[in-house]
Amino acid sequence: MLVEKVASLSNERNSRLAKATGSITNDVLNVETLRAFEKIKSEDGSDFVIELIDLFLEGTPQRIQAIREAAFEKEWGLLKHIAHTIKGSSSTLGLHRVAQVCRELEATSLSSSDAVGGLVRALESRFVEAREALMAERKRRLQ
Repeated sequence: MLVEKVASLSNERNSRLAKATGSITNDVLNVETLRAFEKIKSEDGSDFVIELIDLFLEGTPQRIQAIREAAFEKEWGLLKHIAHTIKGSSSTLGLHRVAQVCRELEATSLSSSDAVGGLVRALESRFVEAREALMAERKRRLQ
């Protein structure tokens, strides 16, 4: 009886976790966007979507750091260029919240460092959400 009850609680918790993860994925990551890449195979036959996810997760933290530094140095052209790069890669992966913040960074009158600082913080926050959703999607594809 106790074992059944523990198993039931565990299944209930896992179900809630799966629903929560699905919600994060649906709100943060448009999986339908990724499905468009499913027919593309890498030269070695691996999952192309996983390769895209890995590239994004490897390169984006450095780009966000470069945006932070460009904002500090008031190098607006460089900041806009990097934001444009992240906007493109995040749009490609269906990470529309990340792309939206980058769009705002590109469009902002960069004379206000307060506005830029807030957008950089928003980008960092959106990236954390995106990373969680991408890691969940990556794990799902590897199973």
